[in-house]
Amino acid sequence: MLIALTGTPGTGKTIIAKILENEYRVVYLKDFKDAILYHDEDRDADVVDIEYLKEKIENIGEEVIIVEGHYSHEMPVDEVIVLRCHPEELRKRLEKRGYNKEKIRENLEAEAMGLITAESINYHGKDKVFEVDTTTKKAEDAAKEVKHIIKTWDKRYLARINYMEEILKWY
Repeated sequence: MLIALTGTPGTGKTIIAKILENEYRVVYLKDFKDAILYHDEDRDADVVDIEYLKEKIENIGEEVIIVEGHYSHEMPVDEVIVLRCHPEELRKRLEKRGYNKEKIRENLEAEAMGLITAESINYHGKDKVFEVDTTTKKAEDAAKEVKHIIKTWDKRYLARINYMEEILKWY
């Protein structure tokens, strides 16, 4: 079973995936350097070949495997866990990483609109998309919630987080 662990940059994907390595095999999409088509200087982001990544992921194995990465929800997975974070906390995390203002704004808007959750539901259906709010949680606690979802498909975690009201404060 393939499980996507996805979310806007800064929501905790990598740190939570590292914790989950104790119990699961984790595949990091960023390790597929050969999938990078080019670097978009304006957005300060790599543009990747999604179809190439899909081919790499499709036949990766039979056991439970977590596919970590910003694009993992676009892969042929059985379940999607979207990590979410309140935009104000996310801003702090991205500033700490040194993201430029435009990149921060782009990511905050995507998070506030629930873009990755919406894409995930579009690709996989609403019954396979779960959310974990990492805003105030320690990584270990968020990882426990992710493990719980993997084991139970607990419907209480189905897509439900809404930060849309934050957008109104920006304009």
